[in-house]
Amino acid sequence: MSSWQQQALIEAPVEEVWKAVGDPREYPHWAADVVEVTGVAEVAPDARFQQVSKTPLFGNEETTFRVEAFEEMREVKLRCEQSGYYSRWVLTPAQDSTFMDVEIGIDPKALQYRLFFGALGKRHFRRLTEESLDGLRRLLGRRS
Repeated sequence: MSSWQQQALIEAPVEEVWKAVGDPREYPHWAADVVEVTGVAEVAPDARFQQVSKTPLFGNEETTFRVEAFEEMREVKLRCEQSGYYSRWVLTPAQDSTFMDVEIGIDPKALQYRLFFGALGKRHFRRLTEESLDGLRRLLGRRS
């Protein structure tokens, strides 16, 4: 229903970017609105984990996410089983940097999500995407 897609160049090798993007346990260190991630045994297709996120409607909320797509060093797509929120991160090596194609959005499962994200979704997802990319750049800048 509503989403934001953005491309970005991250000035770090794809291996370093993947360490942060390919493992949801790293998300509280850089991803916008992610407070905590638990229950990750292995990151693989259909794996599930719990994530606490700051939400515009409910404050901090714990939900279950499922890994929809996973290709080592290339792509990860996650979806919230309660709301329909999703994020997809595709990485491509670009010399000593990484080109990213990011999409964050929602296929709402409940009326309250359809109403809120129907009205404000694109702006909200743009903010999440931009803040997450900035957080990723800060994290990788500290690691180098």
